[in-house]
Amino acid sequence: MNAFPQQLQNQLLMAFHRAAKEVPAYRELCREQGVRTELIVDLESFTRLCPLLERSNTFDRFPIDRLCAGGEQGDLAQVLTSSGHGGSGRFSFGLTDRKQAALNEYFIDQSMDEAFQVKTQKTLVINSLPMGVFFSSQCMTVANTSVREDMAAALIQAFGKYYAQIILVGDPLFMKKLTDYALERSLEWCQFKLNAVIGEEVFGEHYRGFIAERLGLTGEQRIMASMGVAELGLHLCYETPATIDLRRAAFDNPRFAQDLFGIDPDRMVLPMLYSFHPQRIFVESIGQDTDGYGQMTVSLLDTGLTVPLMRYQTGDAIRLLEPDTVAAAARRHGIPPPADLPNSLLALKGRVNEHLPNGSHVGVYKDALYADKKAAAHFTGAFRIIFSGDQCEMHIQLNSPDIPDTLWEQAVRRAIPSSVQPVKLILWPYGRFPFGMGLDYERKFTYYSLTDSCRQLY
Repeated sequence: MNAFPQQLQNQLLMAFHRAAKEVPAYRELCREQGVRTELIVDLESFTRLCPLLERSNTFDRFPIDRLCAGGEQGDLAQVLTSSGHGGSGRFSFGLTDRKQAALNEYFIDQSMDEAFQVKTQKTLVINSLPMGVFFSSQCMTVANTSVREDMAAALIQAFGKYYAQIILVGDPLFMKKLTDYALERSLEWCQFKLNAVIGEEVFGEHYRGFIAERLGLTGEQRIMASMGVAELGLHLCYETPATIDLRRAAFDNPRFAQDLFGIDPDRMVLPMLYSFHPQRIFVESIGQDTDGYGQMTVSLLDTGLTVPLMRYQTGDAIRLLEPDTVAAAARRHGIPPPADLPNSLLALKGRVNEHLPNGSHVGVYKDALYADKKAAAHFTGAFRIIFSGDQCEMHIQLNSPDIPDTLWEQAVRRAIPSSVQPVKLILWPYGRFPFGMGLDYERKFTYYSLTDSCRQLY
């Protein structure tokens, strides 16, 4: 477990005891599991005795007021809704009062300033995150467009010249759609200083390179990943220039990737390398596998939260990393460790439910779409992987009604390791794709489902 300063341990214990005392649902969960709250006196007892939470035993079970401190919602500034991605039709919620909204702004501004110097450069943010996800800032102008590529492009053209830089915020599929739209309309990205923050799902280095080229990014301009969870908050984990450089080095050096992340690069996705604020969250990796990856489990340290969640499992697979261990791994492979490597680090493979029967991960196939930039230009980024035993077929959606070119199929296959090659790879003209004409960019796309089985679709 990463070192956790005593001051922050004390804050964590205060947050726990407040939740155990003031939150009706949490009191009941502790009682059901025989947790004697007076025995929670340090980090060891907290991690050994406190119940594990997830959506099923919190938001699915209790009405929202019973999850709130004091049994009432109070004066709310924002309500954030989860994606409902599990398909159950049930949702979880992030409730933010006015004081917490200001604190969230602080953490977002701080992280964005570290990456893009937003406090010293006049910055326009185009927020194209789906599902009503919005945020505000004390130092940036934020335009919330949701998933309207026409609105995003119009704002950039109308306001971009008045700002020192523009930061695009969106998810991977929509960012692909936005660049397709801009290309069709000959939008000249080069007239603006652009950066991008991409969230909602993980992405690979082929994708990063493709979008960077589409946007004309050069030099210090970056594409940065960010991770948020509706119930816990936005921008909980994020890349920094140092973590981006290390991940790209691992992408170029499979032996370094294996040493750093403990993964088989011939089968497994390259994890994201994230930092986080230990003043905001305490992170555990529970139920670790032989590679050291377990369920991401987050406790919120703020003692004034409306919904104070303790040991909440997000459904992601992570491995906690020590900066000294990361730096030592880099040196072993002749890679100079970045001087500005953050103290708090984790590797994130992606969603636990996107681990595949063949020992691979959805992310391997996702990034293969972007390995050949000419082929990638013809894809939406949406695909479905279907298994029969440990063999699979892959269905890819084209972004036009064009007849598929076998060269595009070959390009994708070349980027997929031989050990996890699909038996069949089918390219579908846009309107015939059978897995997501509900692809409206407001909902998270399902790349793999346990309920699927191989069947004749073509």
